[in-house]
Amino acid sequence: MNQALASVHFHAGAGCPSELDRSRLARDFAALLAHFPRTVARVDAQLVGDEAMDAAHRRYSNIAGTTDVLSFPAHNQLDPSASVEVDLIICTEVAAREAAARGHTIEREILLYAVHGTLHACGYRDDTEPAAAAIHAEEDRVLTAAGIGSVYAVPPRETPREPLS
Repeated sequence: MNQALASVHFHAGAGCPSELDRSRLARDFAALLAHFPRTVARVDAQLVGDEAMDAAHRRYSNIAGTTDVLSFPAHNQLDPSASVEVDLIICTEVAAREAAARGHTIEREILLYAVHGTLHACGYRDDTEPAAAAIHAEEDRVLTAAGIGSVYAVPPRETPREPLS
């Protein structure tokens, strides 16, 4: 399938900052699709704040609290020939906090979360240390191949500590 024909949309949900350029996020993410290990046909990402993500996390994972991204594949993940179709819920407040800690833009962090969620739809997992290392390496590979560079691999900035008196 021609990746240029893929459908990519980023939608504003509850708590999404109005200044986020969702059209640009969709274009930037669409440019990444050629670098995924499987053909991606559709990605619909809902951008939400902490409160909405907490509600979704409780509803779909039975886990209290916010998280960065939830991924809902809409295809047969076990069939490697099946085109990937995925719905994502991405938390913009988590992205803002992590972007500030890592010294880059919220948009780069949101793209990382969209890549991460789409890789889950491609069959990657992160429930063990080796699996988490593999998905994070694949995120960096996709982002670097597209010219964005590593995002997750950038360690958070150390916050200055108060001197002990």
